[in-house]
Amino acid sequence: MSKYRPLSDRLSLYDGDEWRATFAEIEGVLGSSLPKAAQQAAWWIGTAEKPHQRVWLDHGWRVADVDKVAGAVTFRRDSGAPESPPSASVVETEAAAKPYQAKLALGAPALIGGAVALVAGLGVFAVKLLKGRKT
Repeated sequence: MSKYRPLSDRLSLYDGDEWRATFAEIEGVLGSSLPKAAQQAAWWIGTAEKPHQRVWLDHGWRVADVDKVAGAVTFRRDSGAPESPPSASVVETEAAAKPYQAKLALGAPALIGGAVALVAGLGVFAVKLLKGRKT
């Protein structure tokens, strides 16, 4: 069961089309603390790329606004119809996150290459160590 399932349950039981909740209220629903990354709008906004985002997106909700000053998130039922664009703060946050996402994407091959080199080096070390024991 997902750590964020209680939030999904809460949203599915909510009668209205919009729910504004503080981070503290959401933590109360979850029964645990949100990660530090939740202080940033980019953690909330997305297209179900992350498991915590799927919790509300898969159940017909989307994040309409993240108010970092007030520490609050506004969820809105996704009617499927085009709606007004997200608030300027959300657009700015998404634009600001793109360079970091690109850097992370570029770092993955280097990380994999480094891991392969480390394993190969350990293999060579193990072979030399074993050869040294035989003599």
